[in-house]
Amino acid sequence: MEYKNAEARTSQSGKAGQAPPEEENAVLLKFREGSLEAFEWLVRHYREPAVRFAYHLTGDYYTAEDLAQDCFAYLLVYPEKYDYRASFKTYLFTLVRNKSIDSIRKRARQRSMPLAEEGGRLAGTDIADLASGKTGSIHIPDEDNPERLAIIREEDREWRRRLLRLKPEYCQAIYLVDLAQLSYEQAAAVMGRGAMSFKVLLHRARKKLRQVYEKEEWDCEVQGAEARTGAAISG
Repeated sequence: MEYKNAEARTSQSGKAGQAPPEEENAVLLKFREGSLEAFEWLVRHYREPAVRFAYHLTGDYYTAEDLAQDCFAYLLVYPEKYDYRASFKTYLFTLVRNKSIDSIRKRARQRSMPLAEEGGRLAGTDIADLASGKTGSIHIPDEDNPERLAIIREEDREWRRRLLRLKPEYCQAIYLVDLAQLSYEQAAAVMGRGAMSFKVLLHRARKKLRQVYEKEEWDCEVQGAEARTGAAISG
């Protein structure tokens, strides 16, 4: 199923996923009734956020594209499974997360390696490889693929490197709220948690991320002091 050409047939939408609520509600009602035009509207508005979330979870752009396409294929075949009373973005991100988890598990089995571990590994991505550019999660810019370039430019490599030091569920919580701009309730639904449980998780995740920043700043100061001391002695 190929849906990418749907984006080229219109330039009416603004930023991805940001349409007037009344317009989106009307589209969602038509979508549940099986409207292909409504489905294409949703693809135009939500394909990019879906790819970016899948990329965040899997660490590979091409896998993310495939997973997003699988999600939209599922939506096209089963439009009646979407409950229009819930946020479409929440529903879509839940599909993306579930398919990404399945993909990560399959890749882990194929490589005979454990799933993401706290302390430096998310979806098979090693911190050292990420920093050196050896991993598939950071690609060499390619002018023939503008979408890929846009993804790379929007990802702050240093921020991502720090984020990958957290537990996967911490990474997801921060991404959903601080990058994907979901509400606490929507993010909690995507992760299958209650609202209060998610707020506690997000608080711990942000606290841990601050600790990562503070440790790096302290290490930098210590290294600077040692360098200055060494220079003074040699001088």
